[in-house]
Amino acid sequence: MVGNVDIYLLNFTSKQTFMYNRYLDEDYLTPAGTLVEILAHPLYQNSESIELAMFYEHRYAFFFWLKWTRKLREEKHTLSPPALISLDWHQDLCYPEDKTALAALDQSNNKEIATYSWLGLNPNNDGQIMSAAYLNAVGNIYVLCRQGTFSSDWEDEYLTDVAGNVHTVRKYKTYANLLQDLKSSDETAIYFDIDLDFFTIDNPYNDSSDEFTFLSTEEIKEILSPESELMTWIFERLCGFTIAVEPEHTGGLSIANKYLDLINDILFSPPLFTNYGDQWTKGTQWRHLSNHKF
Repeated sequence: MVGNVDIYLLNFTSKQTFMYNRYLDEDYLTPAGTLVEILAHPLYQNSESIELAMFYEHRYAFFFWLKWTRKLREEKHTLSPPALISLDWHQDLCYPEDKTALAALDQSNNKEIATYSWLGLNPNNDGQIMSAAYLNAVGNIYVLCRQGTFSSDWEDEYLTDVAGNVHTVRKYKTYANLLQDLKSSDETAIYFDIDLDFFTIDNPYNDSSDEFTFLSTEEIKEILSPESELMTWIFERLCGFTIAVEPEHTGGLSIANKYLDLINDILFSPPLFTNYGDQWTKGTQWRHLSNHKF
């Protein structure tokens, strides 16, 4: 006997059937509201690809870091996870509130990780980094940020994960100091993370002033240009790229979109999530690999 669902599926076009199968296939599942772009690797474009994930709530980065590290371990037999470089107004370094629940998370189950990212992590979007480190899904942590009132806020921290590995957590006030430490480090793999509120300086939403002020376009280009020392260093080691929009922290949606457009202009051509179906060469590319220069 054929049920209603079976009849409905029989009426699917081939494309609809493919999309329905993708829904059933947990490998394609991501948290609600997230977007994922598959890109050629910015340096090893002929042999490797990476994913870029974008979302409004920064805590969803947790899902992608766990997913990507699992894939690296399965495909490349990598034991140590990539280090994390995060550009953010906030430090986002709150420790896990319930380590027992976190340790019990089935890291092979995308549905469980997506649900935990939504409901298990703090909705203030400040616990994703240390939670990922506690599960050894990211390695050492480097945060270029503005949050920190006292000198102790800028001291190195050390987190021991569920398996006993120690992760060094460093915080930086200046791009130059971050770059200096990265160049002298022995990191070989990196997840790169940007929260768009990093581009704000004074930020009334975060009680640092009465008005928003912002980095200049020239300052942002100095950091993110493909020819910059930071991006050149990152490109050699990049394993995944996450972007959090969080417009309420950035001065509103139109301003957040302005800075997202600037990232697009600096790094990508055509812009992120440009899709021409099977015509892959027309879709989003790294600008430095395309024929269109900034």
